[in-house]
Amino acid sequence: MKLTDILREVEGEEDGMNQIKVRYDLALQPADLDKALAALNDTKKYGIYAQNMRDPQAIAKAFGPSIPAQKAGAAWKDWDSRSDDEKAFKIIDIKNRVPEAWAATEKEAEVGFEKWQAEGNDGSLNDYLFTLSGKSLPKSLVGTYGKNYFPMKTPDNLRKYGGKLEQDIHYVVKDDKIVFPSTLENPYKTKPYLSKVLKTIMDNAGVEYQLIDVEQGVESPKAVEKPKVEMVPSLSYTADTKDKVEKARTLFQREIGEVPTIKYEIEAVDSPEGRKYKLVVSGFQNPDQRAKLFAKKTTLKEEQEFDLERYQMLRRAGIIK
Repeated sequence: MKLTDILREVEGEEDGMNQIKVRYDLALQPADLDKALAALNDTKKYGIYAQNMRDPQAIAKAFGPSIPAQKAGAAWKDWDSRSDDEKAFKIIDIKNRVPEAWAATEKEAEVGFEKWQAEGNDGSLNDYLFTLSGKSLPKSLVGTYGKNYFPMKTPDNLRKYGGKLEQDIHYVVKDDKIVFPSTLENPYKTKPYLSKVLKTIMDNAGVEYQLIDVEQGVESPKAVEKPKVEMVPSLSYTADTKDKVEKARTLFQREIGEVPTIKYEIEAVDSPEGRKYKLVVSGFQNPDQRAKLFAKKTTLKEEQEFDLERYQMLRRAGIIK
């Protein structure tokens, strides 16, 4: 048999007639479609396979090098690469994760902070730390082998960075099936491997299902871009002193945690009442983040506008109880 005859058989060409070679995609046919989609959206159901969806660069930045001896140097470089807002996020992270390390940092930084203030600088301890290079940071902030600066690589911490299969990015919903077309991105590479992953997810979620092959249509779906982040307006907060604005920034950061896209900018503004300071928060990823800070802003403004001395005077005079 000639090579051309073999190729014709492989491609389905016989007796001069071209036959279309049928191709199949893997599909999941669950008993409960909504429950199956919810499972695909829950990284806890992925088990060990969640790690396949992680961004290695994000993991390296969050947890530092895998070799302990390299972590301190990596912490210094990470600190030097951050903006003041990003440094503030890291300080909040350390405060929440290892409060005893932050207490030791405050004590260790006392002398340098007082010297910095004596040189005519105005600001909080955080502002002083922002001026330091990574290598000059208090040892307690970084910790031995960077143990305070970088969180431990525990399963719970790693789960925060685990990705998941997304609709219209990795799969499409068609009738009562969840189809994984070969024309879309498949992070699990092969159909047998993807089948094993889907089995784990559905079993963990308690979903009854069947894995079947479906014939590809004439026009298979094309890969689509991930939906763009919704544009959310910035939020501003104005007070009569810079200290109040800095306090608001710290409270806002604690309220929504470390969000890399969010920026906090403080600017001086002139008003009929005199010089004031305005904090502008931008880069929200969704309206909920802004709503949280708006509620915090309202509470904070009420607290700062409350005149304690006037209240006590009126109470002593018997005007209020």
